[in-house]
Amino acid sequence: MNNKIIQSLIVSSLLSSSLMADFYIGLDYGQVSNTDKASASGISKTQSNKYSDIGIKFGVGTDGGWKYQLKISKIKYDKPIFDNSHKDLTEINMDFIKEFTVGKNFYPYLKFGFGYGWMNVDGYTDSSINEYNLNGGLGLSYKAIEHLYFNGGVDYVYRKWQDIKYGTTTISTTGSGTKLYLGVSYAF
Repeated sequence: MNNKIIQSLIVSSLLSSSLMADFYIGLDYGQVSNTDKASASGISKTQSNKYSDIGIKFGVGTDGGWKYQLKISKIKYDKPIFDNSHKDLTEINMDFIKEFTVGKNFYPYLKFGFGYGWMNVDGYTDSSINEYNLNGGLGLSYKAIEHLYFNGGVDYVYRKWQDIKYGTTTISTTGSGTKLYLGVSYAF
């Protein structure tokens, strides 16, 4: 009985703290210097590639505390990775952000997250390819006026694409890069 009371108190505490947290929506734009590495039949090829990343983010959290956000991005590579016709990647990420308070309106933060994405391809056994990614970085959020925030930062991004077949050859691909980004958010 005491165990159920304690569990109820913990759950109600978590729910009330989530309801008191600010909900926000925003946009981020980033530029990435990326390196893609493909391996097949013991042969590896490395390619430098850049991409732009624009995304909409939905989050919850409190200033100077923890924030959790879901981000949906459209990524456009400068050079194709798998074929000559498709260079766009759609990605969904979950990010965990720990902010620190410095002064009245400045919030430096650490961020880590993970995600999943997909891209159409031609000429392979499959018509699309999926990827999984990890990211981590740091940044600064500035509260310009009540409810309006500007942020910027740098992230390291690592991607592992699913293995894909070209005829009888299996190709394994990874990518990694450093992303510089700017964003704006509105908290409700």
